[in-house]
Amino acid sequence: MIRTAIRIIFFTLLCLQSLNIKAQCCHYKLSMRDTYGDGWNGATIEVLINSLSQGTFSAINFGNMVEFSICSGDTLDLIYKSGMYEEENYFMLQDSSWNLIFRAGPNPDTGLVFSTIGDCNTSPLIGSHPCLALPIDSIQCVFVDNTGFPGSGLSPNCSSFGGGDIWFKMEIPPSGSLSIETFSGSIDDTGIAAWTGDGCPEVRIIGCDDDGGTGYLSYLLLYDLVPGDTLYIQAWKYGGGGGTFEMCVKDLGKVILEHSELPIVMINTLGQTIIDEEKVNCEMEIKYNGPGTITSINDASNVYSGRIGIEIRGASSSGYPQRPYGFETRDENGENLNVSILGMPPENDWVLISNFNDRSLLKNMLAYKLFGEMGNYSPRAQLCEVLIDSSYRGIYMIGEKIKRDKNRVDIANLQEVDIAGDELTGGYILQQNYWNENNSFQSNFSPIDHPGFDIHFLYEYPDEFAIQAAQRTYIAGYIDSLETALYSPDFADPVSGYRKFLDVKSFIDYFLVNEVSRNADGFKKSVFYHKDKYSKGGKLKAGPVWDFDWAWKNLDTGCPLYEGYSGAGWAHHNNDCPTDNYSTGWYIRLLQDSTFAGELRCAYEDYRQNIFDTTYLFGYIDGMEHLVENAKERHFQKWPILGKSGPAPDYGAVATTYHAELDSLKNWIHLRLQWLDANIPGACQTTQVTETRLSDQLVCSPNPASSHLMVDYYLPSTMHVSVQMYNYLGSGVLTMDAGTQSCGDHSLKLETGHLPPGMYILKFGRGEEIVSKKIVITE
Repeated sequence: MIRTAIRIIFFTLLCLQSLNIKAQCCHYKLSMRDTYGDGWNGATIEVLINSLSQGTFSAINFGNMVEFSICSGDTLDLIYKSGMYEEENYFMLQDSSWNLIFRAGPNPDTGLVFSTIGDCNTSPLIGSHPCLALPIDSIQCVFVDNTGFPGSGLSPNCSSFGGGDIWFKMEIPPSGSLSIETFSGSIDDTGIAAWTGDGCPEVRIIGCDDDGGTGYLSYLLLYDLVPGDTLYIQAWKYGGGGGTFEMCVKDLGKVILEHSELPIVMINTLGQTIIDEEKVNCEMEIKYNGPGTITSINDASNVYSGRIGIEIRGASSSGYPQRPYGFETRDENGENLNVSILGMPPENDWVLISNFNDRSLLKNMLAYKLFGEMGNYSPRAQLCEVLIDSSYRGIYMIGEKIKRDKNRVDIANLQEVDIAGDELTGGYILQQNYWNENNSFQSNFSPIDHPGFDIHFLYEYPDEFAIQAAQRTYIAGYIDSLETALYSPDFADPVSGYRKFLDVKSFIDYFLVNEVSRNADGFKKSVFYHKDKYSKGGKLKAGPVWDFDWAWKNLDTGCPLYEGYSGAGWAHHNNDCPTDNYSTGWYIRLLQDSTFAGELRCAYEDYRQNIFDTTYLFGYIDGMEHLVENAKERHFQKWPILGKSGPAPDYGAVATTYHAELDSLKNWIHLRLQWLDANIPGACQTTQVTETRLSDQLVCSPNPASSHLMVDYYLPSTMHVSVQMYNYLGSGVLTMDAGTQSCGDHSLKLETGHLPPGMYILKFGRGEEIVSKKIVITE
């Protein structure tokens, strides 16, 4: 009996142990991802447990997850077979507690890539995975400690992600707009990413930030989220590791636009998503009742109402939360439709430029204005407020795209058949920017001070698809002839040197606008040149100017040219610093010509008396501040970037109010002009510059004026005369065409009694010559 009892107990224990082993089973997770979103292109992964296949799987769309049963002690093998576009493929294996077991990609190895033994006794670490996310809300900040976190395996591919990430989740509020910001603890360098999806673990990244906050901390803005959906927030220490920091989520609310002092642009996407590189057919209305008036969103669409084709534009700026756009006005058949917008000459190609990287809201406008005041074509533009599908998008700059047109870059219309003779010689527009082998040609020269740097010119007009082989050969040959002359021993010869190929005045004006603003991009990216036919002058001209959101301030880029607080540094020396695109370096050589340097100095001194005078510049800035007095409140509610260093990183403290931002800009301009006064090269000889001679022969009196202004001048020969006056905003307030006049002394009387008191710029044209004078109007 005793032996029988022992046997019963023994077998009972064996059965219980067997049942216990059987109970130690669980579900492992295999997540597969495709960064492009079109699924794996032929790649597969097979799962084997105890050498038996559990199935062969592949990522669908952006990715998916499969689960399979495994017991403790089972063997598990993963076999990967490659397909196309392996750089898009990732996968990871996690246990039942969401602990990361294995991860591979991009370009995973093939064959038997991983083997392990099943373990169902692991414990979950709360916050280590989106499916284990900690709660967070927009009411109270949280203290974060990711010490000991192994990493979820979900890589955001930004901010030097090295694992150790911790996860939070919240319900998206009705506004659909949030900001997420980190503050230092033992960690002062963070990264954050935001993810959404149909539910854990099917999440997809929607935003990421590295250093958008204070110092190296993070600040992420999220918009147009779906209210009620779950938002997952991933946070980590830059480069990996653990420690403590604080994180705050803020509900930005919904911005309501009812009326504005600015034009109102309303875009209806018709349920579509605006994308990059392909214009989407949409509808647009523009409403504006004029300067000094209020425009309501319910007013008639008195500027434009019709169809457009619209796309996201820009390189780095295309990734800003406030997206920039390019659009074409179109007719009912979808064909280009030339229209006038806000007083700008009729055309069909337009831009909406974002101000996300410009807290002053006016840096581009100011630069364009200055280049235009110098007598060059400069893109016309105006600030506006934009709604897309009734969602407020902030203050934009609506204006002209750089394009060949009689009212824009006025050069010859180069046709496919223009492959010989004078017709072949123009017109062309070239650009320096990010390039590839198909859209550009490479110079045969390197910058004189940086041998080995490669210089490329993009085909802007005709573009890479329209330009003919003979036209490619001609324009590349013309640049080569220019550079051959520029780098020759006789480069300064007025007949055989660079002046044979290069329009000096435009290059001086371009230099001055980009150096006064110390534009970090002005000599390496968004650099435009244009050339007309030989019979129309035919020399290469610099401009139009473009893209100044990396200008007018001190930049923390690691380049001493843009740092410090003294106003010092030459932007045209940008090749001396690490750069994402090389400058031609032409100005280094041009300034070795004492005549060019003297002309540059003369032009600078002349402009310092009017458009570079701080009274004029600050008057323009003050006028713009008044213009956006109400609109700025909406803009900075939508985009809370005051006090934040943006994509163009600020060197030093950042103003926390709009008025203080403009004061900082004024102070920067004051210091910059002081430095340029002392450092602009060359010695001015008044006989060198045509505008200076004309200025000597032009007298405006009385100045200040009230009821009228007398303009006295001398004409050396019979020529056409015109006069224009502009207010501090750059708007024309008076125009007089005096027609063709004979040689000798002349006078014009301008009635100014109707003009409000303030400072104005008078532009006097004599033949091809133009000079500007500063005029003050009093009561």
